[in-house]
Amino acid sequence: MQRFHSEVVTLSARKADDDRFTVVPIEAADAMSAAQRIAEIAARRRYSDDGSVGYVQPVQWSAANADAWYRATIGIQHPANDGIVLKGVTISIHVWPAGERS
Repeated sequence: MQRFHSEVVTLSARKADDDRFTVVPIEAADAMSAAQRIAEIAARRRYSDDGSVGYVQPVQWSAANADAWYRATIGIQHPANDGIVLKGVTISIHVWPAGERS
């Protein structure tokens, strides 16, 4: 297990949806696992117990300094004609190993 720091930014054109926060260092097996856990925290933070993660997708990774960026969707699941739809926002998650930088 490694410890990871992170920064989360909501990607939205609407000012009311703007949100930025950091997550205290968390332990995870790798950066992708850390990003998944951080997305779950972001969903609960924004939508309480109803929050869900739609997907977490890698965007960029730097082998030189182990920084990684991910995009994720978070929101609330709603019934739709063809199944379930997630209504929410897209977030950007930047993770890096603890101790790499401050």
